[in-house]
Amino acid sequence: MGLFGKISKQPNLEKILDQELYRVPTTDTSISWADSLEGTLITGATGSGKTSAIGKYVGQAMLNKGFGMVIFCAKKEERERWEAYIEDCGRTEDKIVFNKASGLKFNFLKYELDRDGDGSGDVLNALNILMNLNEQSRIYQSGNSGNKDERFWDESLRRLISRTIALLRLAGEEVSIYNMRKIVVNCFRDEDAKRYFNLTKLAFSNEQIDKRVKDQAFQDLTEWKSSNYFVEVIDMIISGPYYGSEETDVILDYWLKEFANISDKTASIIIESYMGCVEAFIGNGILKDQFSQGLSKELAPESIIKGKKILIIDFPVKEFGLSAIYAATIYKTAFQNACERRNLTDETDPKPIGLFIDEYQSFCNPVSDSLFQATARSSWVACVYITQNINNLFFVMGDSQPQARAYSLLGNLNLKYFANNADITTNEWASNLIGKHWIDVYSSSYNKDSDLTKSKSMQFHYKVTPDHFTTLKTGRKENGHKVQALVFKPGKLWDDKDSNFAIVEFKQ
Repeated sequence: MGLFGKISKQPNLEKILDQELYRVPTTDTSISWADSLEGTLITGATGSGKTSAIGKYVGQAMLNKGFGMVIFCAKKEERERWEAYIEDCGRTEDKIVFNKASGLKFNFLKYELDRDGDGSGDVLNALNILMNLNEQSRIYQSGNSGNKDERFWDESLRRLISRTIALLRLAGEEVSIYNMRKIVVNCFRDEDAKRYFNLTKLAFSNEQIDKRVKDQAFQDLTEWKSSNYFVEVIDMIISGPYYGSEETDVILDYWLKEFANISDKTASIIIESYMGCVEAFIGNGILKDQFSQGLSKELAPESIIKGKKILIIDFPVKEFGLSAIYAATIYKTAFQNACERRNLTDETDPKPIGLFIDEYQSFCNPVSDSLFQATARSSWVACVYITQNINNLFFVMGDSQPQARAYSLLGNLNLKYFANNADITTNEWASNLIGKHWIDVYSSSYNKDSDLTKSKSMQFHYKVTPDHFTTLKTGRKENGHKVQALVFKPGKLWDDKDSNFAIVEFKQ
């Protein structure tokens, strides 16, 4: 016991990150835990071995080091492949599979509003997930993430969602997709608001009013309330303990004055956008059954992080379509938010957690993913994104500067593996990343007297030309089950420490 009492020793976090995660095959270069936190990008054409060799090697390294992981499955066979990896690495007890047959549920609204932490109950967190769903729906259906004109509608939708959640909370009602939809479907338009104010004034006025008129107004109001959920909720708030507060005034003004009085055309567009977000939760399907009701404690992102669990999100895009995109967006957003709140000093055995996504273009969010990757290192999240080529990312970044958006994200994925590829854009980008160098170029010519003249000059050429990526081995029997890739990471030197890249081989 010291002079100031017992001092608890905090782990040296930077020293922990110096540990080796894996050694890059056919090199003597190690990738540390810290390196993995800077993000990993794996590209390659279909059949190049990017998943079956490179992705497998990186994923198994994380499993062997005891990392927690969240894995999104784009294809039907991915779950079985990952279950085999997990069993091989002795991590079966840490495995959680979240799919249609699992019986697990993740009501994201309940989670965001009831979770632990100072920010619990913040409407903006739930709003952020729903707005990301709107963005993902737009990307999936048209490859467009919006233009300037759509920003007005996005902001209008954002206000509608936040005011709906706030209205339900003030009334003490459950915040659920079902109740939110009932609010929007039954909300007032101009004449409804006038009628409500008139009936309320007549029914509860202290002035001398004909009793029959007053009773009729009260009866009309009661019948309206029994058949209209919006009126019922408004009545709960007016007769509740928060009536008269600043927050209540803001919310009631929105519903009874602002939204009720905007033009029918504008209102219909905003409502239709909202219905596009929530309609998938209403009918039969995984979103209604597993994302709109119930909350399994195993799925709480904090439990995955602290418990170092391995969560497989098994809703394949090819099987469930847009519902799978929604499912992934919901959990990925909640998980990213939880990681941002992570306090590593509270953990006794802190380790990174892997976020592993194959077919990344199907799950990419143009805004939130870029922002998250910029700070992923401080949250100890090791992101591994696999896609065929960078044009896939350009396509989902929308009309507004798609290449700049994509390059912003790609620039924060520092460790890059380039497998065999015939995509010109990706190959040229990779060649430019690696850079150019001066080489000696020899030439010879004959003059008019047939005398041979030789010369030498220095020219600036690619270290690796774009066409070289088309020659890399792609595994399978004809290549001895060997997959080649070019590896690049800023700050790493390869091949006797004098090159900024290396051609490496993975076993398939």
